[in-house]
Amino acid sequence: MSSQRLLNSGLAAMFGLLLCAGGAPRGAAAQVPRPKIVKDTAKIAKDAAKKPVMSDQRMKIVKETKPTVKVQGAAGEVKLPPCAVDQDSVTRAVAAVRREQYDREQLAREAQRRLDSAQSAARVRDAVDRERVIAAAQRQKYFLDSVAFAKKTAEEASLARQRHLARGFYLGLAGGASSPQRDTRDGYTGGWNTTIPFGWDATDQPFGFRTDFSVDHMNGTRIHDVAGVTTSTSGDITVWSLNADVKLRAHAPGGPTRSHVYALAGVGAHRVAEGVYGSTDPLAGQKLTFSDANTSFGWNVGAGASLEWGSTELFVETRFFQVKSDLAYRVSGGVGTYTSFTPIVVGLQFF
Repeated sequence: MSSQRLLNSGLAAMFGLLLCAGGAPRGAAAQVPRPKIVKDTAKIAKDAAKKPVMSDQRMKIVKETKPTVKVQGAAGEVKLPPCAVDQDSVTRAVAAVRREQYDREQLAREAQRRLDSAQSAARVRDAVDRERVIAAAQRQKYFLDSVAFAKKTAEEASLARQRHLARGFYLGLAGGASSPQRDTRDGYTGGWNTTIPFGWDATDQPFGFRTDFSVDHMNGTRIHDVAGVTTSTSGDITVWSLNADVKLRAHAPGGPTRSHVYALAGVGAHRVAEGVYGSTDPLAGQKLTFSDANTSFGWNVGAGASLEWGSTELFVETRFFQVKSDLAYRVSGGVGTYTSFTPIVVGLQFF
């Protein structure tokens, strides 16, 4: 039985209950026939003619058959005798209607739950998709930032290394000992040296140029015979030098550093002053001043090592100088013809 038929049956049963309880409703009163009073006028007239009308006689009332209640429904008419409705049927019909309504409500709730669940799942999927997109974008951004940071760091490190290894112009200060060489050793002993270098080194090339101003002072000696008599004497000499050299560097192996070894070679202008030679000459012992000395040319060659020390460089070097002195007084045989010496100095260079 469909839900519509059950509903119609329930309404019919309820309508019957209303008839039993107190009559049909106003809307149905026109459909329920009332009992008719049928008068047998012919018989009454015949009896009246035969005998007088008795006061205790009553009129015969003929009633029709029991009225029926017609309920028009979708499945047809349902006829129920008045007061003949089964209470259990009504109860069952009402229960069936209620079950039908309950089932419909449950189906509606279930459909709503499914719809809510589907919508909730869709929202969750959308949220997960958004989170995935955001996470992917963040990962990509992090990757790009990392690459950019690494690139920037590498560039900064490269620039820092370039700045660190940059050469260019420099100025230095050095000092040390100076020793006579060759024939100069016959009349002189060691002394001191002061050097002020100024130069330029290429950053990407091993070449450079250097000029320096230096002063070398060597002490004179006396020569005695077997009896202890002085046969020759020489005064101290001072060599004033202005040198120009070519420099060739070779960096130390390993990490980036300014430390290197180098070689020098060049020429210079020198003045050899204060030294006198011999003891028999009328001018023996007379010192030759700087203004009286002649400017002579010489050459030099040397090598050194430069060690990085913070923003400066600590260097150690030695060079060999040979200068034609042309002193006026000298012992026969060549002492004083050339002045040769070797300074060994330690100093700092500032870039």
